[in-house]
Amino acid sequence: MTEETPTEIFLPPSFPYPIKISSIDAPMSSTVQRGIRLLSYSFQSTPQGGRPETRFGTWDCAIDGDIKSWNVKAGDVITAMRAKDKPVVVIQEPCKHGMQLGGLCVLCGKDMTNSDYIGFSDTSRASIQMTHSANGPTVSLEEAQRIERETAERLIKSRKLSLIVDLDQTIVHATVDPTVGEWIAEGEAWEEKHKQKNGNDVQMGEESSDTDEEECNPNWEALKDVKKFKLGPESFGMPYEAKGKGKSIEQDGCMYYIKPRPGWQAFLLEVAAKYEMHVYTMGTRAYAEQVCAAIDPDGKLFGGRLLSRDESGSLTQKSLQRLFPCDTSMVVIIDDRGDVWEWSPNLIKVVPYDFFVGIGDINSAFLPKVTTSNLMPSSTQALITQNSIALEAQVEERPLARMQEQLTDSDDSAKDKEVSPKPDHEHTSHRKKALLKSQDNELERVAKLLDEVHQRFFDAYDASSSNKRKRGEDERDVTKIIPSIRCKVLQGVHIVFSSLFPMDTNPESSEVWKMARTFGAKCSAELVEGVTHVVAAKPGTDKVNHGSKRPGVRVVWAQWLTDCIMLWQRVDETPYLMDPGVDRESVLTHGVVVRDKDKHHHDVGVELEMGEINWNDINDEVDAAMNESDDDEDEDVQGEGYRVWDPDDESAPNTPRKRTRSRSVTPSKSVDGGSPESKKRKLESSTLKETVSATDLAEEEEEDEDEDGDEEEEIEVDEDFLAKELEEDWG
Repeated sequence: MTEETPTEIFLPPSFPYPIKISSIDAPMSSTVQRGIRLLSYSFQSTPQGGRPETRFGTWDCAIDGDIKSWNVKAGDVITAMRAKDKPVVVIQEPCKHGMQLGGLCVLCGKDMTNSDYIGFSDTSRASIQMTHSANGPTVSLEEAQRIERETAERLIKSRKLSLIVDLDQTIVHATVDPTVGEWIAEGEAWEEKHKQKNGNDVQMGEESSDTDEEECNPNWEALKDVKKFKLGPESFGMPYEAKGKGKSIEQDGCMYYIKPRPGWQAFLLEVAAKYEMHVYTMGTRAYAEQVCAAIDPDGKLFGGRLLSRDESGSLTQKSLQRLFPCDTSMVVIIDDRGDVWEWSPNLIKVVPYDFFVGIGDINSAFLPKVTTSNLMPSSTQALITQNSIALEAQVEERPLARMQEQLTDSDDSAKDKEVSPKPDHEHTSHRKKALLKSQDNELERVAKLLDEVHQRFFDAYDASSSNKRKRGEDERDVTKIIPSIRCKVLQGVHIVFSSLFPMDTNPESSEVWKMARTFGAKCSAELVEGVTHVVAAKPGTDKVNHGSKRPGVRVVWAQWLTDCIMLWQRVDETPYLMDPGVDRESVLTHGVVVRDKDKHHHDVGVELEMGEINWNDINDEVDAAMNESDDDEDEDVQGEGYRVWDPDDESAPNTPRKRTRSRSVTPSKSVDGGSPESKKRKLESSTLKETVSATDLAEEEEEDEDEDGDEEEEIEVDEDFLAKELEEDWG
């Protein structure tokens, strides 16, 4: 064992500075123990209302060892600044207790929990936890630096970097929905029956017929490689009171179903040749061990390097310093969430893997709702309970079975609407559509990025070694390599945003603005010279209209920027271009739902006569609007749901309401006064905003007759006017 480096001792900051050294009580080369006096000092003290007086104090040693040197002498005056900047004595310790376990020094076996009047705790000398175990040894900063130096030398010698791998929605996708188990059982039973039938047909010399075969579960093909395991109640973390069917989970635990991402085996084997992998997951230790046993049964890939939420110390954040407290220049992260890492420069964000439709990350149900800024230590159990309730809901509500049933019903409805059925000789069996589809190539893209990072790191290392350059002058740093790759994605792109931010917020503080800048784009709040892209959430805005008229400016849906960021490449803008005459269906295909108020736009100066309105067409449009889901209405980018003005509601018309029926009831000031022609034009405007059927108006007239007499008179005039105008046109 090499000799420990000497320990520099500083004066405590609590001394009544300035102090004057009266005497050195432990001469150089003497052996000292904890509690031995090192020096005496004097200082000036002024009692309240009295004169200054000289007082004396002593300073006792807090460690054991031999004094190597003194940096002060009797008569020196020590200020607070000097005491902070320069050690007063250097002591050679036989052991620095830089690694501790269970309250004992791992190196010498001394009890670290003893306390005395000195107030210095030996346990504080090794407070860094950098192992993958919650109960592993803790080390001092000096020891942590030594360990990381040795690790770096070992990795460089084998031409490897370190890689932190997330599990859920990065390498695998998990669910506890019992429906998956039932579908797997159905598929296995079908295959066994199919196998036996084929065997019997071979023995009898008959050919198997597909026409009389029982149809297999449509999801079975995608579920063949699903792993499953059962965890007891301890997998929920802290106990909680389950309700309903969840009581069985509290008592017996639940079954987990794990779907590995397509290409996971080749990916992990390829990456293991260039990276030393560590698992870091928000799941429990028991869960993580089972998943690793499924994807790495021999332990050759991860080698027991596993860190779960039980050891990380946080339920909402991941810390790179938990495993690499001193140097992160050789560490890469792959994770489907960037927020938990606070968008670390070491991060390569992965597109989330959503095999079990609508399930999400079963171990992070609380993450979107809780941030570290408002997380209190006392809320730990509440967070675990919240996640456990989410698991209970999956088991009880069976969302996958419900979605499969909806898919089947919609498929059957489409089948029933076929106009001309095929002749019997052309009839083909109608198979159910599968809800679960194993289509994903994200790991191929991530593998290419990891190869590029690895290549650039060791190219820089080889260049710096051959040129004998200093460590700080080369680019052997992942925190520089990854951002340099990332900023080239949108290099040369100048973006102005439209309808993506609330009016009362600073766009530069938004996540979208920051991410665009991170990937190399230049962002502006207005349509200035040099803008290349207008990234919009809906058509028809001033920026969209002006941008579409400028040569060289591309007006694209916001999904274009999202895909560029997700894929780490500038994707072709053509499929994302915003057509000025786009209709609602085109909007929905791009994942953005807005009202197209300009779809039936008329040229200025052209008046709409009442007789020109085709009420049958309008009735069809109203029926289509009534059939639209509430979700589509809620996804309006600006939240501009149309308001239905209720005279009985004191909050109207300032309170926006959810639109449940297409109506043309407006505040009376919109039609009060004016000539009949102007009223017709205003009626036209109202019709264009929200299609109105004659049936709706007739129903509203009957409803108005039943309303209380205390309704505002202006509204009654408004609706009477509309009815009369329509009655005149109907004769």
